[in-house]
Amino acid sequence: MTEEPEENAYNQIADKVGLVPNVRGKDNLIQGAVVGVFVLVGAGVGFAMGGDMTGAGLGVLAGLVSGGLISGLVLMVIGLLRK
Repeated sequence: MTEEPEENAYNQIADKVGLVPNVRGKDNLIQGAVVGVFVLVGAGVGFAMGGDMTGAGLGVLAGLVSGGLISGLVLMVIGLLRK
């Protein structure tokens, strides 16, 4: 699948300047999968440590935040290194 010239220019500006939404489908799928794994791990750890659904809920919240931040930072660095 070939990118349109306008979309390619948008992606280059988004990678270098930042602060605009990422419209690359592959990046969004990768980030969604990583956040999903963090949520599942967080729920398991929260349930194991808390012993109830409150611990699991807090683990889900921690997984969402940490997964989103970590995967976002990695994708940001990858975007800066793209040619």
